Amino acid sequence: MSLVDFTLRHAIPAFGVGARWLREELLTRGVSVRITETCLREFALDAEAAARDASGDETYSQRLRREIGARADFVRAWTQSDDRLDVGDSSVQQLITIARKHALPRAWTLSEPIAAAARNPTPTYLYWASAT
Repeated sequence: MSLVDFTLRHAIPAFGVGARWLREELLTRGVSVRITETCLREFALDAEAAARDASGDETYSQRLRREIGARADFVRAWTQSDDRLDVGDSSVQQLITIARKHALPRAWTLSEPIAAAARNPTPTYLYWASAT
């Protein structure tokens, strides 16, 4: 780990760069739902924790960008579709918990309207006073 990577590892969370990067990623992905600053910050902190735990040849900022992109994809999928998400993955469970905690809205898919017979038809004695 180089000195620059070590410095970025501590400076990015301190200055709130992760939340700003996440907001930019959401704009590029076309997410138009308003998201609170605390929700953005919590998603960014989750991405920073995942980037800190990862190991490999990438620098911390590259891993953080990739993790923030994954969080932006999740928020886009959460707010723009009604599809089921893979709950078996623990990282997705954590993201779902954050989304529910901050009441992120889900898109609803309405089903096709179907005509059905009324379960309780109107009784005929209600019409006893009518002239017809």
